[in-house]
Amino acid sequence: MSMHLDSELHRSTGHRPRTTNRDAAHCRDTRPIKIGLVNNMPDSAFGATERQFVRLVKEVTPGPVDIQLFHIPGVPRGEAAQIQLHKRYRTIHEMFDLEVDALIVTGNEPRATRLDEEPYWRELTKMIDWASETTVTSVWSCLAAHAAVLHLDGIERRRLQEKVSGVLTCSVAEPTRSGLPATLSVCHSRMNGLSRRELIGNGYEIVSEAPGGQVDSFTKTLGSRFLFLQGHPEYDADSLMREYRRDVGRYLDGTRELYPEMPQGYFDSVTIVRMENYRNMAERNRDIRLFSSFPTAALRSALEARLADSAKAVFGNWLSAFAASGELA
Repeated sequence: MSMHLDSELHRSTGHRPRTTNRDAAHCRDTRPIKIGLVNNMPDSAFGATERQFVRLVKEVTPGPVDIQLFHIPGVPRGEAAQIQLHKRYRTIHEMFDLEVDALIVTGNEPRATRLDEEPYWRELTKMIDWASETTVTSVWSCLAAHAAVLHLDGIERRRLQEKVSGVLTCSVAEPTRSGLPATLSVCHSRMNGLSRRELIGNGYEIVSEAPGGQVDSFTKTLGSRFLFLQGHPEYDADSLMREYRRDVGRYLDGTRELYPEMPQGYFDSVTIVRMENYRNMAERNRDIRLFSSFPTAALRSALEARLADSAKAVFGNWLSAFAASGELA
């Protein structure tokens, strides 16, 4: 699978005229690539998500970049987040009237049983259609990826028997042709997944996957080239630890029924023992006061570097291929 975005990417949309390599080089010298970040993450992760994606994009973009922040009004927000949105974000309805070369759309914590019952579903599907006709390329992360394939091809995500939480070692389908390394280390944190067979049957190309047919990333070209991520390459090294700690707190205060499973392939051996001992204590004496004694955590050796390298490879490959296409608004 090649992630190269050639000059025929928008042949059917009419939105972008064919550009010569000479013209493309001139465009890249005179203005930055315009990337829209649509941040749908819940309030608790809203600021961190913005920081993670902005930092990653700036680190790997081969030239100047203009990152513009957007939100979906239908996503429920608390007062503090509303203040930040009012100060620094614009709505996707404003985005529809702007020129955006590329788009990154984050996930959200589901509230409804079905994705098409979420309060922001109509706005999200309108954005999917707009992106397919207007952008050169777009990234759809986590729940946004699941929503996009449901809207585009009716592919339903499926509830997993247990949460996928940890660092997956993912094999790249065609590393030589795609420009990616042979393996990627990617954080996953999800209760739902997509069928590999259904994706392939509907014309999607698998980019990377973990053992057992666990799809990590995949692509499809509509008018725009869509890259879908079930994992979170943008995560900070300690993001899974913070999520795990949050879920332990929810168990202790009675918000969740079962004690969460430890992220796999993540902690070092000493931390694993500490976490197991803490779990035994918490299950014997379920009390929110124990939360203050949550163990100090250390990650597996060299894991932070592997996660960072994989994240840069995924987004660097995506943006390098995009920039090379010469398709600027």
